[in-house]
Amino acid sequence: MSRLLRNSVILSALAVAVGALACSDTTKPRERSTAGITGPSYTAAVDFTPTVVGRGNLGTYHIQSKAGDYDAELKSHDNTDIVVVSVDIAPGGHSGWHFHPGPVLVIVKTGTITFYMGDDPTCTPHVHPAGTTFFENGGMVGIARNEGTVAATVVATFFVPAGSPTRLDAPAPGNCAF
Repeated sequence: MSRLLRNSVILSALAVAVGALACSDTTKPRERSTAGITGPSYTAAVDFTPTVVGRGNLGTYHIQSKAGDYDAELKSHDNTDIVVVSVDIAPGGHSGWHFHPGPVLVIVKTGTITFYMGDDPTCTPHVHPAGTTFFENGGMVGIARNEGTVAATVVATFFVPAGSPTRLDAPAPGNCAF
């Protein structure tokens, strides 16, 4: 694949998906992500429906893109899959506590998503209305909730180790009352 084509593919994926919060990967059975777990109780997603838009392998990469005054850089030292997922979240729905093996860029298309971080002792809500973006760092435990009265849709772009699931279940950290 030519460098120009590869850069165009990456930048297109980012432009389309700088953000949604999809916390499941239909390319891997949910049972695989929790196989052999005998410890803490994990929370399951509720009314959280992911649809994989596409998945591809980029390998290792170092992309520098300069257009006029805009300068962006993406880099991975490890073999990387890029996965784009659209997620519909019904009112009252949530992702369950989880984490990702790599960074996730999220776009909130409709509705509002409230995100809570497992390492925040005060369980502060981070509210993301339609038209906003946010990211989750790899390894960060969190939960995304639709606390509104209308359905929400997000688009997420995952950067994960080749062949890995996009999401791993985590026990509720105990800092939030839900």
